[in-house]
Amino acid sequence: MFISCQSFIDVGDNMVRHFSKPAKIKNKVKNPVRDEVKLSALWVGHATFLLQIYDRVIFIDPLFTNNVAQVLRRYTEPGIDLNTIDNIDMTLISHSHMDHLSHGSIAEIEKRYPETHLLFPAGAEEFLQDYDLEFHRMNLPENQYEYIGESKIIDSVMITAVTSVHWGGRYGIDGKFWTNDGSCGFIIQYKDVTVYYTSDTSYDDKLFKYIGDKYDIDLLLVNIIYCEDCKEPDQGSSHIYPMGAMKIFEDTKAKYMIPAHYGLFTDANVQRKALKKMYHTNDYNISKIKILKAGEQFSINK
Repeated sequence: MFISCQSFIDVGDNMVRHFSKPAKIKNKVKNPVRDEVKLSALWVGHATFLLQIYDRVIFIDPLFTNNVAQVLRRYTEPGIDLNTIDNIDMTLISHSHMDHLSHGSIAEIEKRYPETHLLFPAGAEEFLQDYDLEFHRMNLPENQYEYIGESKIIDSVMITAVTSVHWGGRYGIDGKFWTNDGSCGFIIQYKDVTVYYTSDTSYDDKLFKYIGDKYDIDLLLVNIIYCEDCKEPDQGSSHIYPMGAMKIFEDTKAKYMIPAHYGLFTDANVQRKALKKMYHTNDYNISKIKILKAGEQFSINK
């Protein structure tokens, strides 16, 4: 059950934490971008990743503010210090919900990395502010039976917008009732590396098997809704549970998977331990599932 006693406990805990600062992360990675790396993903928290593929550095759904919509309060600070990054080649925004399109966070990127390219799905532009960045609007598949949208090559990196079973808009009700565009996942390809970021999505076996057949995916970044007692794959219309992430992992035939989109507004350490136990109990190859702490980095060297 999605709405539970624990949900009410979490809401109450979140309200109390508005009177304190987010918890500090000890031993942050000091040199997140390194010459010897072929592929790395640093989980900043929630759905935010710092991705490095060889010499290219990419932010995904950056969220660095302490609050979301002035309502939700971070449990833990962002898992990276922006002062440790010299350059960001591009920033990907998967959809316009406030925990993925953060105006304050993009403004921080604009200030620190003015040369970065900003990529977003068609429909999300109406919620973007007038940032002094290079905008790239990605067209989505024309109908529900096509899964692959527009591809663009930027600095030799190919970014492809792919279907996500989610919804756009900004404020919840607008996306549910009168707009459904402005949401996508991304295929990121550079040299011999392919990364798939699902964004928020429900489960669709045809979609994920199609992507698994079309691409040789090295790393799957999959957004979940944490639920320890949920054995079904998804919530029904917009998100997946941990077991749904495993179905996507199997369908896409990815070499590695990192689950994300949990633990920002609650204690991620508790949930991380439960995820490990859940996947281990179900006899999955846990060595291929990288359940990171916020600020932790998974890397493959050249």
